[in-house]
Amino acid sequence: QAYNCLIHFYKRSKKSMEMNSNILFGYEGLRIQVQTMIETKQTPFLSMHLDQETKRVYVMADSESIKKVKESNALIEIEQILKTTFEEGKKLNLYDQKYEAKSACTRSLHSCHDPKHRHELSWEKDPHGWLKHQNPTVIEKLPTEILQRIFGSLELSDLRSVILVSKQWNAVASKPALWKEFDLPAKCCAKDNYVKFFEGSLSSNLQNLVLANNFDFQFDDLHFESLLHLELSFLEVGNIDLSNVSDEYVAKLVNNSKECVIDQWSANDSDNSLDEKKIESILSQMGSKTRLESFELSSYSSTHGNKFDLSFVPSNILATAFNNLESLKLQSVNLETSQWKAIFDTMSVNSKVKHLYLEFLDHATVDVKMLDSVLCNLTGLNFNGTMLKGEQLRHLVESLDKSCNLQTLRLEGDLTNIPTKLLTRVLNQIEDVNLSYSVIDADQLTEIFKLIIDGVTNIKWLNLYDVGEGVKDVEPKVLAMAVNKLQSFHFGNSSDLSEDQTVEMFKEMSKGTNLNFLGPVGDVLAVNRLEHIGTVDPETLARAIHNLESVWLDFGSSRLTSAQFTAIFKRFGMQGRLKII
Repeated sequence: QAYNCLIHFYKRSKKSMEMNSNILFGYEGLRIQVQTMIETKQTPFLSMHLDQETKRVYVMADSESIKKVKESNALIEIEQILKTTFEEGKKLNLYDQKYEAKSACTRSLHSCHDPKHRHELSWEKDPHGWLKHQNPTVIEKLPTEILQRIFGSLELSDLRSVILVSKQWNAVASKPALWKEFDLPAKCCAKDNYVKFFEGSLSSNLQNLVLANNFDFQFDDLHFESLLHLELSFLEVGNIDLSNVSDEYVAKLVNNSKECVIDQWSANDSDNSLDEKKIESILSQMGSKTRLESFELSSYSSTHGNKFDLSFVPSNILATAFNNLESLKLQSVNLETSQWKAIFDTMSVNSKVKHLYLEFLDHATVDVKMLDSVLCNLTGLNFNGTMLKGEQLRHLVESLDKSCNLQTLRLEGDLTNIPTKLLTRVLNQIEDVNLSYSVIDADQLTEIFKLIIDGVTNIKWLNLYDVGEGVKDVEPKVLAMAVNKLQSFHFGNSSDLSEDQTVEMFKEMSKGTNLNFLGPVGDVLAVNRLEHIGTVDPETLARAIHNLESVWLDFGSSRLTSAQFTAIFKRFGMQGRLKII
């Protein structure tokens, strides 16, 4: 463009000299010509020159290009070049790359004189000579945080190459956060491959480990020694024979992890991976020195009523161990009343626990009154599978009404005997409310929905999966307006909403919504499985779906009509929030 501008300037100047002897030359003449070219011809232009009187470098350019150029370091470098050239005082001659190239080369039938691609640099360069003048450590001068962000976008296979480049890259690329998806390769379930893997340096980046019965060899202390140097993000101990591994080694591996899940799959103690001594050793070390933030004990036995029995563990060991965690999940466990009391007494005065999951427990063994003094310290409370009695639920809600810092709450049981004002006052303080498999009536739901509509609530995520017929008795307009104020809403089975509620909900959604998706947190409900989805106007449904961020359309089991599918797909490419389908 600069070359064309100069030629244009030369021709116009020559013609003007013949027509008008008063034509301006020098800088003013160039300015007039360039202004004509930019404003009349709409040609982008950029030039720099050094004024010998002021010793300053000036830029002449079109208005849009100069906006971009001002943000570039190139101007500073070019300014320095021009000043250096002037200070050297050497005789200056014109260099015209295009003219030089044509006059210097006499070869034919080749492409060296072809116009450059628009995105290539205008000067020709020798790749080898160019590389010699580059600083090979430029990228290594980037801050560690930037390198880590870059490496975080790589696949694990690429990270394995990155750690071999240099010591600096190895240090940055070896950070555990970048390897959070790194599991033990499946082939390492064979003994020879297991040994070979842990002989290599890559094993130190292992983040996730599942010990189950898929290994073709029995673990002993020698095999476990390879694991003890690891700082795992996640460890799961399932149905695997660890009888030849010392209690100390098992305890050390568990407590050197950030999150651990121990599953018991059999009612027969001899089939389980951890005997009483190993369990007690794990809990004893947990109470004194541990990396664990989250710990889960679960029983998945097919034998009805079988629990993960912890009654043999001294109460003080349990209390100290569990209260040294941030998240504790006890699923289908058996504890004595004295053990529960010790745990909650310690939790009320000296505890790190913020998230408490008491799942699939016998309601008779759960004395919710023990929780009174610890509720104010919790941010998450979950009774999934623990069907509390009416009086237990009411006492719990009354305690939360006095002091509640919960962000998440899951309750199961009959809530209809709790006064509506009391229930709604407590639930509306909480962001994530899950009432799956509970019983709640239409008046209670209506009161909750009205507070959501008025904006006087903290609820963002609401799960009403299988809560009975109460949902259908809520006025359609009230339900529709409230649902679209939430970030996620799960109403359960396909028949849980009436036809009028379904139509009104999507009509309101088509106008705009806070919803990111329909379904429980971490999942998406297939909207086409709704019993009455086919009655929604196609254009209304299409606008509604494109106002969500994520939607699931199941072609295999769909109640959507052809007109609805067509309307949905026609809106792709239009402005909307939809990112995932």
